[in-house]
Amino acid sequence: MSRRRAAVSGQRKRTGPSAPAGPELCCGPPAPAAEREVPLGLMLRRIPAALARTVRLAWSVDRWMVLAVLGCQLAAGAGTAVTLAAVARSMEVLFGAGDPARTVREAAPALLVAAAATGAGAGAGARLIAEWATRRLNPKIAGAMELTLVDLHMRAELAAFDDPGFTDRSRAAETGVGRAMALTEDAKALTEGVVQLAVAASVLTVLHPSLLAVLALSVVPRAVGGAVAARIDHQVFEASTSARTTRDVMRWFLTTPDLADELRANTMRPYLYRWYQGMCERVEGRTLAAAPRFLRVGAVAAVLGGVCTAGLWATLAGLVLTGRMPAATAGAAVVAAQGAGRALGNLVRYGAALFHDGLYLDGYHRFVADAGARRVRRGTRAVAAPREIRLEAAGYTHPGAERPTLGPLSLTLRRGEVVALVGGNGAGKSTLVRLVTGLVTATSGTVRWDGADLAGADAESVWRQVGLVPQNIGRWPLTVRENLHLGQEGTPGDEVLWRAARRVGMDEAAGRMPHGLDTLLARALWGGHELSGGQWQRLACGRALHRAPGLLVLDEPTSALDAAGEQHVLAAVREGARERITLMVTHRLDHARLADRVVVLAGGRVVEDGGFAELASADGPFARLCAEAARVGR
Repeated sequence: MSRRRAAVSGQRKRTGPSAPAGPELCCGPPAPAAEREVPLGLMLRRIPAALARTVRLAWSVDRWMVLAVLGCQLAAGAGTAVTLAAVARSMEVLFGAGDPARTVREAAPALLVAAAATGAGAGAGARLIAEWATRRLNPKIAGAMELTLVDLHMRAELAAFDDPGFTDRSRAAETGVGRAMALTEDAKALTEGVVQLAVAASVLTVLHPSLLAVLALSVVPRAVGGAVAARIDHQVFEASTSARTTRDVMRWFLTTPDLADELRANTMRPYLYRWYQGMCERVEGRTLAAAPRFLRVGAVAAVLGGVCTAGLWATLAGLVLTGRMPAATAGAAVVAAQGAGRALGNLVRYGAALFHDGLYLDGYHRFVADAGARRVRRGTRAVAAPREIRLEAAGYTHPGAERPTLGPLSLTLRRGEVVALVGGNGAGKSTLVRLVTGLVTATSGTVRWDGADLAGADAESVWRQVGLVPQNIGRWPLTVRENLHLGQEGTPGDEVLWRAARRVGMDEAAGRMPHGLDTLLARALWGGHELSGGQWQRLACGRALHRAPGLLVLDEPTSALDAAGEQHVLAAVREGARERITLMVTHRLDHARLADRVVVLAGGRVVEDGGFAELASADGPFARLCAEAARVGR
């Protein structure tokens, strides 16, 4: 262990001091103080609420396992009650006057009952079944929460991802999913502690009412201490959420093979490592800064808890010495008090843990409510493949932005046309694509497909008519077959998929793969095969054309292809153009030359719209773009 620490320390020294982590990087505004500072009374009230929420969550995935756990808890409690009653009876007999051998024989039945109840009720049997049921619940709960989280992300309006704080809330929800299994364990242990404490407290009340009051007093310091420690832990988590999110984002850049060449060849590793180390130290520092607070809270709770426990034993001794409780009854009270002490310990420990983990579950439920409210809910009107798309004074403003990103602008796209969309960086091309495909709805004006306002149309019916090849295509870790047919229902025959691959010149590459259409395209997975950037683009274009969409949108679809591959794909795009609307976002003038129309965007507005020759000969932005391209030889 010491050599390992030395190695780590040496590695840090060789890389130099940590790079400044810079200002706090946030995906959204800081949480309100009301969410970071939770009053103690509210904390204690949250424990039953967290327990109820956990039970509801477990009930929703497998009610029979929940009933099994609760039944086992009650069975264990009944076993404890029988045990304590039998112990009390045996104590009375053993401490009574008479022949010792006779008293042992008379106490034997009660002792046997106590032993049997301990083994069968509060012992292995009930706990084993409860553990089995909990192990069945854990993966079901975690799986259901994980599926809900992913589904909400995929169903949310794209505008949600533009909202500051959405990423932080999503990260907090992921933490809640990770704590789900701990929650069920906490809930099981807490309910077991409640049942055992209730039984022991009932016995103590029967033996002498004053014992219950002292017992209740002894639990307060530990309960409060556990809750305060949980609050401190959650405050640390909240304070470091943004730093952890930023660190986790950077981790992908540092470890992905996609950027490994650039990172090494440009000697980026030392600086990036120090930057990442600085983020790790920021998270670590906030955790270590809270350690003294944990120590103080734990020490105070331990001292006060010890004083109150000593008071319990002093009360019991006083009752015996003053003759208000027989010695035999005191023996039973000792057993009950010890059981109550263990139950109290579990109650405090797992109550604090349930509160602690419940705070993370709150983050999950807050995100579920927020993302659920952001689900795509527009209308029920189904739309068909459009003959005409008309934008009328349409504009879009990102959430929180003061100025519109696009528009207002008016534009008409017609079936049979290939329209080239040209403009500089930040001109609004991507936003326009999102509007015409219904990925976002206009914040001003309207976007209509054959007269149907997309704001009131069924979004899924719109997207079924769209084939989109974005600039940053997804490299889906699926087979060639799945990649070509992804997004469509049914199972097409091999010939249909080979035809789709052939249209974009992907058939030869797929034919050389180990398993043809069934080759897995994921180098990181066992048996996977990796494609080049151009092959991924061919596959994406083949998938879009295979959909036979009413609206085909291509955003720099051949940027990674050689000249022959580029011409092959563009010919396939032109081949079926009469049956659809084709919108091609491009910076290349030779692509624009193939289009029927060229639409030029600048500053979120349409500044030119016409044929290539018409615009190239005019004294406008497109003509200047052509002149610049000719000057640099593009």
